[in-house]
Amino acid sequence: MKFKQIKEGEVKFFVPVGRKYDAAIFYNEDAELTRDISVCALQVFADSTDKKINVCDALSASGVRGLRYAKEVKGVGKVFMNDVTQSAAKLMKKNISLNKLQKKCTVTRSEASQLLRQNIYGAIDLDPFGPPVQFLDSTAKSAFHKGFVMITATDTSALAGAFPAACLRKYGIKPIKTEFYSELGMRILITAIIFAFARYNKTFVPVMAFPHTHYYRVFGRVEHDNILDDTLKKMGYVNYCSFCGERSFGKNQENHCVNGKEHLMRSCGPIYLGPINDADFIEKVLADLRKRDFKKRKEELKLIDTLKNETDYLFYYDLHHLGKIYKFSVPKFDELINKLESRGFKAVRSVFSDKAIRTNAKLKDILGILC
Repeated sequence: MKFKQIKEGEVKFFVPVGRKYDAAIFYNEDAELTRDISVCALQVFADSTDKKINVCDALSASGVRGLRYAKEVKGVGKVFMNDVTQSAAKLMKKNISLNKLQKKCTVTRSEASQLLRQNIYGAIDLDPFGPPVQFLDSTAKSAFHKGFVMITATDTSALAGAFPAACLRKYGIKPIKTEFYSELGMRILITAIIFAFARYNKTFVPVMAFPHTHYYRVFGRVEHDNILDDTLKKMGYVNYCSFCGERSFGKNQENHCVNGKEHLMRSCGPIYLGPINDADFIEKVLADLRKRDFKKRKEELKLIDTLKNETDYLFYYDLHHLGKIYKFSVPKFDELINKLESRGFKAVRSVFSDKAIRTNAKLKDILGILC
């Protein structure tokens, strides 16, 4: 097997090259952005505690993520880099030596769920290829009660409604096809995480969540169960009419749309309808990101700055989708936002879609401007 040495962040590491190599040590170059932001997010969490954090990178592959936490995040104690395959463990040891991180990094070779159930960690990174659901219970059991969790899902097509049966089978929720499919998928993922932690009398509190290419990435604090009831009260249904784009929230509303009795509103839930982004946390991530010299810094700053300005108004409006329904030409986004604000509403762009706005205006208010 052939290898090449590359650099990401402050670490150097070997990755396999060529057509024939072990998929267990696959290096995803496209995920560099999520790793950069994860470094900043973990730093913000580390700054909030006076204890050294032990980090578990449960599905390490080449080990780049764990290496970067050990090298670039102040306040990290030990980093446990785990993978079940011998080839991954061998490569991780090689990369640890290359960066002289033997004192901070420990390689374990175990099935991830088994490892997590046997230990407690201050921070856990779960970055599987595909759905994370099979690891959620063990992650919940392993997470320290005042810890930090970072979770990736790559099965976005199932979560977003393209394969409802697969989503129901994996996450216990059947999605519906909507214009705001990206956010709906993210909230289904967060719901599954919250319920997994609830089973262990812990509360998962999302503080930052965003999509990137074919990823969903969620960051959250772990709290005691004294706020769990308040979190569970934020579960509800989203109701959507595919004919006119109308939506409502809260109760299951599998009935006729308010805009036409011949059309039904389909419901999805129960899902988490509470805030998924903490403005203070994101502001601190943005401040930390500005201090770093990442290769994708410009793109990352734009994403996090947009995320910071997003409100918690539920589910964005896709203007191109509405334009097809109501036969209007989509205006410049800034012009529409200004018109909405002049009428007393709030409106911002969304990281979930470059064709969308997020606003507290109702559908009829938006159409009153556009039609």
